[in-house]
Formats: sequence, structure tokens, C-alpha cells
Amino acid sequence: MIEIVIREGLEEAIDSSDIETILQDFLTHLFEGERSLSVYLTDDEEIRQFNLKQRGMDRPTDILSWSYYEEDPEVEWVGDLMLSLPRVQLQAEENGWDLRTELVRMLAHGCAHLAGWDHERSVEEAEAMLKCEKLMLEKVGFEKIYNE
Repeated sequence: MIEIVIREGLEEAIDSSDIETILQDFLTHLFEGERSLSVYLTDDEEIRQFNLKQRGMDRPTDILSWSYYEEDPEVEWVGDLMLSLPRVQLQAEENGWDLRTELVRMLAHGCAHLAGWDHERSVEEAEAMLKCEKLMLEKVGFEKIYNE
């Protein structure tokens, strides 16, 4: 099961059924068996508050993740993702692509975190995590999202 909650006032920017299909592909790529997650799309202020509480950083961020899989690899509900839709839109503009592309890129990144990857642990893990994200993105039609 995939649960997508969109903060009031931001609903029209996103096609939830499209995102749900993509997330299901990501879960299938990363995990064995039936798995679930939630995604909450919010604004900069709310994610800033969570970023301060969870990470001690008093600033908005693009995505936060809470993995339950790392504690128990058998758990069905692998975790929760929170994204700032305005921040994702800004990054889309900076990268020269549309909101959907950046949202899918960030969801791949967040799902990799839920599977236990952490780009902040080491350069080697950051490289492996990026490779994993690229594979997920290719599976949903984003073959050349990263220029190489």
C-alpha cells in the first residue's frame, strides 16, 4: 500500500495516481515481498520544523525520510517520506526540468534512504546510492536525468 497525503492548497500540482505507480515500481526494485510506505507533500515551513526537530537544522529541506526497514527488514511498512513541494519546484527550475521529473528524482532518493542507503556515511556509499537511484529512475523512464 502506498499512502500519499498532500497538504491543503498543494493538491492540484500533483497526479497522485501517477506518483503511486512510480513508487510501487521503486518498492519492487528495492525490496522483496509486499511493502508499503507513506509520502507527505507539504510546504517549506512545515518541513523546516521537522528538519529542526529531527536533524537539528533550522532550515527547509527538500526531503526527510524515516526508515522502519533498517530496524526490521521483515517489516511491511518500510517508512515515511516528507517532501517540501515548493522546494522541489525550485530545484526543478534550477535543474531545467518540470516538477514531475524533480519529484520522481527526489522520491527515488527518499526510497533509497528507506532501503538503508545513506550518502552522508561515506563517498563510496554515496556513489552506490546514486547508482541505485539511477537504476530506479531508468525503470520508470528517466534514463538520462543525470548528465554524465
